[in-house]
Amino acid sequence: MNEKVRAEVLRHFGCFMTESTGHLSEYLPYFRKNQKALALYCDEPAFGGATGAYYKYCAMLAEKFAKTDPLSIESTTLGPRSAEYCSHIIEAKETGRVFRLNGNIRNDGSIANLPNGCCVEVPIYVDRTGLHAAVVGNLPPQCAALNMSNILVQGLAVEASFTGDPELVMHAVALDPLTAAVLTLQEIRDMVSEMLVAEAKWLPQFAGKQLRAVPAISVPKDVQRATVPLDPALAIANRFAKLAQA
Repeated sequence: MNEKVRAEVLRHFGCFMTESTGHLSEYLPYFRKNQKALALYCDEPAFGGATGAYYKYCAMLAEKFAKTDPLSIESTTLGPRSAEYCSHIIEAKETGRVFRLNGNIRNDGSIANLPNGCCVEVPIYVDRTGLHAAVVGNLPPQCAALNMSNILVQGLAVEASFTGDPELVMHAVALDPLTAAVLTLQEIRDMVSEMLVAEAKWLPQFAGKQLRAVPAISVPKDVQRATVPLDPALAIANRFAKLAQA
């Protein structure tokens, strides 16, 4: 079976996710957290779950078209219509022949239990008067929760982009479900620092800025311990222990 991730989410959460296995494994913390999980769920090649598949594909294209004009390998002969939505949308808009699709839009009440303003994918129909999004209502609560774990991260990333605050980038990455399942906070901060340097020419709003240095926490063995008030829960546990010994 080559759709293990989607099937596993369906089995445990009760709803089928339309995203591909490779993509879905990146949005959730369950499937890429260690080698055991990778071997079990992400054993298909390329976009079926292989690590680095998107990077390798993009690197191949970048190398190829650095030497080759993309238009030089395109035919001037009009080919058969593809499954891409664009021509169908244009046709519906011009002729009034209704076309239905699932499309990404700004959430303005289409999904009631996700934040307004986030990007959602909902049923849309197109006619001569334009694109019309369906009102879905509430998602099942477990599905809304899975979406929120990513929507909040995306919101932080957008805020970081607008403000040019590298700390918000770190916060966004740290709250990503998969990143949090794999890395410590210190490892995340180090990785984000490296990413900001590597991507600097495309991120001018962060020019001259860098993440705060936060060394890994370390407590000397001979440190003088501070007196900490007794936790009420421990006090209750101590009382139960005394009662048990009486």
